[in-house]
Amino acid sequence: MAEIFMSRMWSAKRAFYILRLVEVTALKYERLLKMANQLPSVSVIVPTFRDWESLEKTIRAIQKQTYSTRLFEVILVNNDAENMHAEMALPDNFMLVNESKPGSYAARNRGIDLARGDVLAFTDSDCLPEPDWLENAVRHLTNGAQRLAGRVRLYYRGSRLNWVEKYEKAYAFPQRRYADEGVSVTANMIVWRYCFDRVGKFNDALFSGGDTEWGRRALEANIPIRYAPDVVVLHPARARMIDLLTKRRRLAAAALKINKPRNSLALFMSLFRGVMPPTKHFRRLYRRTDLTLNEKACALALVYLFKIYGTWQRVLLLLGRHPERR
Repeated sequence: MAEIFMSRMWSAKRAFYILRLVEVTALKYERLLKMANQLPSVSVIVPTFRDWESLEKTIRAIQKQTYSTRLFEVILVNNDAENMHAEMALPDNFMLVNESKPGSYAARNRGIDLARGDVLAFTDSDCLPEPDWLENAVRHLTNGAQRLAGRVRLYYRGSRLNWVEKYEKAYAFPQRRYADEGVSVTANMIVWRYCFDRVGKFNDALFSGGDTEWGRRALEANIPIRYAPDVVVLHPARARMIDLLTKRRRLAAAALKINKPRNSLALFMSLFRGVMPPTKHFRRLYRRTDLTLNEKACALALVYLFKIYGTWQRVLLLLGRHPERR
């Protein structure tokens, strides 16, 4: 009888602990559910142009987000007019859409039109967001930030950097400085949706510099920006000279669209400044402690080269050459 009694007591005790465990688990789940319902929904917008291999890596990185998949969607915008029927297997919260108008800003605007989130998060198809990218961004936004310039951390092909990679190390994506100036690159920019409702969408006539142009409009609308060093995406450093020269051609076209010289004197002074030695960059590089002397010298040499090249491109554009689109 004693053994039966003890057995029943143990069974009752075990049942009590099991029920208690279920109750505690249910309360935790309910609490998490309430928290999730209070968090904003996010639309991640990623333009892509003939870069499917890199895009797949970006998709895998976004899939690893610690932010609940119920709370974010991902809009991939294919901007290849010659391949408007691209298809790929995607997770449930991803979609692939097409935008035939050339330019990454036209593609981003297409994503904005389709976005359902309270927050818009922009990155590029060659970027790898860290797992806590969205979670950290939402924490900043719910703590009062309106626009975020997240950190863009470069990664390299190997330990020995070529001249172009040394230039990239010195100059690519200085998001802290950009945020001080009120702007951010779209490789890592997260904002509340209402910012675009107030400011308008990107200028899709631009093929480069559209993020800076939009950021200045947002600043004029009194929408501040915060630098968020813990909101991180990885970006491959450019390693080919042709890639940087192509970018300079796009920037030259954007600069003329945004700040076209008012008269002949203004044009002459702009071109004159475009061939002067970059003394400001010399002082800035001299103070850098994260670069070796060799890296500083390579970066400075390329800065001057690109400055002269950009000035020459502006001359060609003024003479009627069509702007660079890619």
